[in-house]
Amino acid sequence: MLLSEMVLRRVVIWLFVLGSVLTFAYAGLSTFIAIQLAYVSPKPLYATPASLGVGYHDVTFLSRYDHVRLSGWYIPGVLPDGKLTTQRTIIMVHGVRTNRADKTANLLQLSVDFARDGFGVLAFDMRGFGESPPAPLSLGYFEQRDVLGAVDYLEHGPLPYPQLGRPRVLVGWGVSMGASTLLLAAAQLPQIKAIVSDSAYADIIPILQREIPKSSHLPALVTPGVLEAAQVLYGINFYAVRPVEVVAKIAPRPILFIHGLADTYIPPSNVELLAAAARAAPDANVQVWLVPKARHARAFVVLGQAYVNRVIAFYTQVVGPDTGV
Repeated sequence: MLLSEMVLRRVVIWLFVLGSVLTFAYAGLSTFIAIQLAYVSPKPLYATPASLGVGYHDVTFLSRYDHVRLSGWYIPGVLPDGKLTTQRTIIMVHGVRTNRADKTANLLQLSVDFARDGFGVLAFDMRGFGESPPAPLSLGYFEQRDVLGAVDYLEHGPLPYPQLGRPRVLVGWGVSMGASTLLLAAAQLPQIKAIVSDSAYADIIPILQREIPKSSHLPALVTPGVLEAAQVLYGINFYAVRPVEVVAKIAPRPILFIHGLADTYIPPSNVELLAAAARAAPDANVQVWLVPKARHARAFVVLGQAYVNRVIAFYTQVVGPDTGV
């Protein structure tokens, strides 16, 4: 064998070995980061509606399809005469890495404010959060099943307040990941008659492409490997988490999109994409409310009662008043 042939052969072998090592390293890093992305420590609930002087019942129900047992509470609406009601019920869906009380976004106070305006409220912890069982975070891919399960529970499950009967009409409210998850679910659920989507993303991939390198301190080329590892390990297809693709199916049911103009985490361009996609339906009913100075998922924190009034007016225009019957 010629010397040049021996050198070439060794070079080929070393390139093969190096390629194998790099491949295994890439796969290992991708798997490690996918695990870190998928599992987060749940935050405990810091308070309950009782701490704000409102009655409620703890509830549990199953997600649709995979039957994850979820924890939540039901707060009955309070009518002007003081009577309790469940006729009009809001399904509230919290954001990522938090729970149904979410102190940062002040969700407990918002839930109570909705109830004091005569709407029953079902607020629950999505899988992997709060008091619900551990589960991989899929940013809406699996969590939409939790919203489907909430509707199943309100329509067919044991009543939290049997004496008040079953809800006459259901509406939905979600924030951040919860808003995107609600949009994905509502596209499959004609039972949800009106949707308020606060700070939703149109497509999760651009956000992951930004956040994975930022949190892992690794180059962007690792991101496709992380997304592939998440699908292999947990069955999560992040590429399918695109509310912008399905939001037009919600029509003719009305949607109120809310977004903070100071949101740098999910930029306001997302609400522009979602609203444009929703309006593509010939019978679309779409409103957009851009809130100055509000950062991500902080519109209620910034506006307080004005936020509650706008949302309640939107729901009431759609579903009508509570007749008290």
